Amino acid sequence: MNSGKQWWMSRTLWTNVLAIVAIILQGQFGYVLSPETQVMVLGAVNALLRLVTRQPIAWEDHA
Repeated sequence: MNSGKQWWMSRTLWTNVLAIVAIILQGQFGYVLSPETQVMVLGAVNALLRLVTRQPIAWEDHA
């Protein structure tokens, strides 16, 4: 039985963390995407990651 992966192994989680950092930093570098574009891109990337996801995240401790 596969109980899932550790949270730090989640590509979806890290993609969303990277997106948050990019949204925060974009104004500092003068390249600002519209909110609509940001939502479309992040939504598409998350949908693609859901298609390739095979394991859930195991949030409980595996001691």
